[in-house]
Amino acid sequence: MSDKTRRKIGAIGLVLGLAALMLILILTALHAVGTDAGLYHAEQMKAGILPKAGVSEDDLRMLDGRLADYLAGDEAALDEGDGVVPVEVFGEMQPAFNAREMAHMADCFNLFVLLRKVRARLIAWAVLLTVGGAYLFSDRKKARVCAWLSPLILLVPLGAFGIWAAIDFDGAFVFFHRVLFTNDLWLLSSRTDLLIRICPERMFMAMGLRIGLWGLAALVGVPAVATLISFIWPKSKQNEANPWNDNRATRRARAQRPRTFDVGGKR
Repeated sequence: MSDKTRRKIGAIGLVLGLAALMLILILTALHAVGTDAGLYHAEQMKAGILPKAGVSEDDLRMLDGRLADYLAGDEAALDEGDGVVPVEVFGEMQPAFNAREMAHMADCFNLFVLLRKVRARLIAWAVLLTVGGAYLFSDRKKARVCAWLSPLILLVPLGAFGIWAAIDFDGAFVFFHRVLFTNDLWLLSSRTDLLIRICPERMFMAMGLRIGLWGLAALVGVPAVATLISFIWPKSKQNEANPWNDNRATRRARAQRPRTFDVGGKR
């Protein structure tokens, strides 16, 4: 493999590895926010949903905790042994969620399971691509450039969606659901479905904002840490063994073509 090809492969690997690491952090933020019962409840109280929801604050807090546990992986969190957890709604005891709501929650559960699987698999790839790419690239200064280019892979699509959501949240929200779900179970009615009454738009906007801020921190933090590591990475005594070495004199010496001259002046 030529030195030029090796460096190209190393640069691509480094960029993809750092992008994978950022995606891991964004997925972690999404999971943390999506399973934060405290955030649910705080935004519900700010929106003043209790009169329209028809449930007490204690029951609402209980449902928030069960929904968060369910999405975090506890498949039995919404069951009471013989059916869906009961709750008093407008003075009458009934299952908290009907069949359509439970089917939609099952879809959400599967999405969070998929999120955790993707994140787990990305970890190995992020380490392999980042370390392998840095080793092959062997150029500290250009490695820093790659580190700051890597966020663009995620920043362009996520930034465009974030701007769309800021301008037209309803449109972005509908698009998001149509992409993620293969059915229309997410189209609930406030007249018949408690789930939509306890999950106001304000709550989803707050969740989206928090995920966006955490994502932005990841897009800035990962390149910053990679840049710092490139400065403090220990140098090897032997230049060729140092993956971060940027010794230009050594490279020039390698590039020189040897010349030999005969005594008679012939080359």
